[in-house]
Amino acid sequence: MTSSRMPVRPLLFALTLLVSMVVNVPLLTGGAHASPVNQNDPVIPNTDQRDLSTLAVGFADPTTCQTFDPISRYGSILQFQIRRNDAPVGRHIVQFNRGRDGLQVIAQTNIDISFFGFTAYSFRYRSESLWQNGQLAVLSVNVDDDGDISSVTATHDQTGMLVSGPDGIETLPSGIFPTDHWHCGVLGSASVLNTITGKPNDVGITAKPDEMLRTTNGVLRATQFTYDGDLKTNAWYDHEGRWVGLQFKARDGSDIIYRCVNCMTQTAFEDRG
Repeated sequence: MTSSRMPVRPLLFALTLLVSMVVNVPLLTGGAHASPVNQNDPVIPNTDQRDLSTLAVGFADPTTCQTFDPISRYGSILQFQIRRNDAPVGRHIVQFNRGRDGLQVIAQTNIDISFFGFTAYSFRYRSESLWQNGQLAVLSVNVDDDGDISSVTATHDQTGMLVSGPDGIETLPSGIFPTDHWHCGVLGSASVLNTITGKPNDVGITAKPDEMLRTTNGVLRATQFTYDGDLKTNAWYDHEGRWVGLQFKARDGSDIIYRCVNCMTQTAFEDRG
């Protein structure tokens, strides 16, 4: 039996930019080949090979992203409403927890697009990651792209980040950021780990002047960072380095927007417009 579908699947493959991190403690405990970290340590990226000029332009204090503690910046959860051509179609949720093995992050995306009352497309993404000693130590991603199932795993060892994806296994440099956006240290990167393909994506990231950005509860002042190269997207961060918005074009030309749901209590003020 066939079903009527909108041409959205290839578009939402661009969600490769989105989600990416996560951690299931029972699965990851003992599985990470990285030195232990004090449970109170912030996530400190290895900036030896990073371009910090973008961070200096985007934030008044260029060290904003060097000692980034997501729990102190976001709390335990970060939520976005996902909109396609300004119509709500799903949610993206990131959860943070500091355990005995390090910083644990779970990111989930749920998208459903309906057509005349029927679900024409669905997308499910779940990422579990563990951060130790300021670097990604373990990553496990499962994707259900409208029935097409795939997965990516990554483990850090002495040689770098060993990544297994749909197209095989390869070793990437230590300290590479996944495409999940919550850590503003990614803005100094020239290459990122695509958590859907398991491949490195070369990018150039530039900052634009700050502006007022809409959330579900009002507006806030944020800086737009534009990705070019293998990934093309726009991400917004506030002056504290918190991720507060995302926008990109899907392959069918539709606009995909991530609008922050719980930024209001920390950074937004009432939108009277």
